[in-house]
Amino acid sequence: MQKFEYRSPRFSVDLPIRISLENATVSGRCTEISKEGMRVELEQPLPSGVCGKVFLSYQDANFELNVRVAYAGATHSGLQFICELEQEREEVAELVESLASTQHHVARHL
Repeated sequence: MQKFEYRSPRFSVDLPIRISLENATVSGRCTEISKEGMRVELEQPLPSGVCGKVFLSYQDANFELNVRVAYAGATHSGLQFICELEQEREEVAELVESLASTQHHVARHL
């Protein structure tokens, strides 16, 4: 029997972000988000596997999220959230739930 891994649903968004990786900071847009990560549009691809921080603002709140570059494409990259504390997981979940309530659900999953 095949094992299926269910993942959190993705939601379409359009948020400006900044990503700080190693010694560089780049700007881009978050186009999809879930409780596990986000898909971002960037002018240049990110190095896969690198860790850093994503900065974004939403509804007068600023978020600083630890991430790892899960995959890198020519124009899109996938970032996985790195949550070491339960409080960080709750913060991400609250952000995603708030965004989901104002955006439409994307049928595909991470």
